[in-house]
Formats: sequence, C-alpha cells, structure tokens
Amino acid sequence: MSIIINNEDIRIRPSSVDNFYSCAYQWGKTFLEGKRTIPSARASIGTSIHAGVEAMWQDAMATGKKDVNLSKLTDAAMEAWKEDTHDGVQFDDGENAGTAAVEILRGTEAFVDDIAPFTKIPDAVEQFYKVDIDHPFVTELGGTVDYITKDTIADVKTSKRKPSTPNYTTQQSIYKYLAQANGIDVQHNLIQGVVLKKTGAEGMILTMETNVPQAKALINGMLDTLEIISKDLVPIETVLRGNPKYYLCSNKYCGEYNTCPFVNGKI
Repeated sequence: MSIIINNEDIRIRPSSVDNFYSCAYQWGKTFLEGKRTIPSARASIGTSIHAGVEAMWQDAMATGKKDVNLSKLTDAAMEAWKEDTHDGVQFDDGENAGTAAVEILRGTEAFVDDIAPFTKIPDAVEQFYKVDIDHPFVTELGGTVDYITKDTIADVKTSKRKPSTPNYTTQQSIYKYLAQANGIDVQHNLIQGVVLKKTGAEGMILTMETNVPQAKALINGMLDTLEIISKDLVPIETVLRGNPKYYLCSNKYCGEYNTCPFVNGKI
C-alpha cells in the first residue's frame, strides 16, 4: 500500500527523528499521510502522569512553595487519561482502565516522593520551542520541554524499567538545541524517570549526555530525503523503506503492520 501525501506542512518533532531511521515507511504513513492509530495504554498512562506533574509545578511556580496538593495532582492526571482515551485505547494483556488508574496514581505519588523534593521549582513547564525551516515539506523543528530553569531542561519519562539514557540521546539533544535557539543557556539535561513496577512505582533523576551535532546531522538527513520525495523522481516506497527487522515491527506496536508491503513481501 503506497504512502499518500496529505500533509505538506510538517513539524519535525524531537521524538520522531529516531522513528524515521527505525522505519521510514511507518514515519511516512504517520506524518505525510496523516494516519492515526488508537493510543496504547502505556502512552496514555505517561501522558496522564505528565499532566499531574505539570499541575503540581504550576501551583509551585504560582506560590513559590512546593506544598503539593496530591488530590489536585491526581485529579489532573485522571482528567488527562479521560481526554486522551476518549476515542479508545489499546490495553496489554491483563490490563484495563482500573489497572491503568492504579499505575497513574502510583506514578504521580512516586514523582512527589522521589523527584520533587530534590528538584528546584522550575521557571516554566510544558514550554514549546521551535526553529523555522525553509523546505518543501517541513515548516519547523519543534517540541515541548517538560521542565525548564535558567540552565537546565528535563524530560519526564514513564516506563516499566529504569530508563536507559542513551535511548533518548537524539531526542534530548534536539530539545537542548531548541531551548538554546530560544535563549535558554542549557548546561544540564535531565531525565526525571518514573518506573512503574508490578507492586509500586519509583522515581529517579538521571543526567543525560547529549550530542547536538549528531542530532543535527540526523535532521539534515531527514530533510534531504524529504526533498527528494518532493521532486517526485522515484516511487516513494523506494525512499521511505519499511524495516521488518525493527524490534517494534509487530501488530502490537504498529497500526500499519497488517497492510505493510515490506512486511508482506510485496516490495
């Protein structure tokens, strides 16, 4: 099945760059064609915890104190869950709305107990930064930073295991570049990790090593590839190739799996 180009005003997001190099066909289906899949419960749980953390920091910035109203925090998290899953959600085996709610509550409490006491009140949260790009398809590079001070940015990550910071090098390097381009003197990149275990949750703060030049090179590779596509010189599938060897290439993680010509041997 071919990729149909419906979107010519693309924002490259920091989280999508590694996805492009992991499976360009899936990336094209999502960002060029505009295909949407039902969100996974894992992703929606993370979104919900983010919302709770944001509500906590908004109160702290307004009062100058970290007097956490856990009830307000969890209310914000659960409201985000309802909004994010309004059109449906895919659960893993053994999971449901009840188990998701438990994980959201445990995750927000872990952030309050294990991360907030050791973290300065930020200057801003959920701040969108962008850099405009002159390109046939791409209008900007942009993304939202979870936590910002005068010299530090941080990203909240939720997972079942301790976050491995090298997995986020590209994404966090782009966030650093965007923040610097918008006047933030970034000296420190942090991961504020919330690990959702079977019987509880744990929070941790991890330092990130970034590589902005490498991230820029990856972005330029994307721009060059998309410029070739804009000239319509060759079939799009010869440029945006699928990757059946990708570890997330399965029906569980990709909504295009059943119709993907690379999976089904049609290309």
